[in-house]
Amino acid sequence: MPSSPSPRLTRSERRRRIEDAATELFARRGYAATTVDEIVRAAGVTKPMLYRHYESKRELCIALLERHRDELVAAPLAVFDPDEGDRRSQLVPMVEAWLEHARRHPDATRLLFIPITGDPEVERTQHELHARQRATQVALLREFAPALDEAEAEPMGEVVRASLAAVALWWLNHPEAPREVLVQVLVRLVEGLIGIPAESPESRER
Repeated sequence: MPSSPSPRLTRSERRRRIEDAATELFARRGYAATTVDEIVRAAGVTKPMLYRHYESKRELCIALLERHRDELVAAPLAVFDPDEGDRRSQLVPMVEAWLEHARRHPDATRLLFIPITGDPEVERTQHELHARQRATQVALLREFAPALDEAEAEPMGEVVRASLAAVALWWLNHPEAPREVLVQVLVRLVEGLIGIPAESPESRER
């Protein structure tokens, strides 16, 4: 008996296939080395279908950068409680949430943080997203240290942003490293920057 035809994909399902395939290819092969033909082949759609969603490879990559950045930022913010008086107690779960999201979405993480080349507009978008991430880190640092020196705020935000990105990329290449070790490193970094006395590992466990 002939096999029944595969169910027709919805518009959102086609879009998701295109985005997933493009994220993987951009992250692993690089933006410049990835072609539209490769994306549609990996997604299992036609080129006209891709162009119904995105006008160009450039537009697709920019949309992916925006989406993945928003999803990554949302992970730690989802566990942050602005009404909680003990800010230190929130550092660990926020860093855990950030790292866990990065680990679960390795291609998105690489796309966000490995420098993109080959298109000035895409490169500019990535730089702008890093600047927005730095601003987010500055805002969070002020939540933890309201008296943060204005002149130090932006470079501190960049230190945190760059450190989070570097540790996430390092972890993707060293998945055997315990998450709690990386969390401890990043928490110590933030505590040192804003002047919170570091706790010993033993006191954290209590």
